[in-house]
Amino acid sequence: MFTDFINRILGAELRTATSNRLENAAPSVTVKKDSKLIPEKYKKDVEALRGKYGGAFKTGLCIELTLQEALSIMPRERRRIDAYSGLISFLQKELNITLNLKSQKTRKL
Repeated sequence: MFTDFINRILGAELRTATSNRLENAAPSVTVKKDSKLIPEKYKKDVEALRGKYGGAFKTGLCIELTLQEALSIMPRERRRIDAYSGLISFLQKELNITLNLKSQKTRKL
């Protein structure tokens, strides 16, 4: 009986101490919620495309550019379509935007 009394007293103190800590707690880190995080290597390219297409740059957009136009907007050291393959797959997977590049050297059969 005496131990029950002690347990009730200590149990009540533990509950109030815990609840006080939770009520007065503030997060030490603020998290900015961004629905689509863009990797650092594609930020400049995505910003360049947003600048060109403005409000039309949204989910479901299909962009068709020649290689020359793409190089003027988003320069690359390797001046070939395969230099944009990472950007093309990122836009398709994460933003649901299709980017089609056409080269003058590419022949249609």
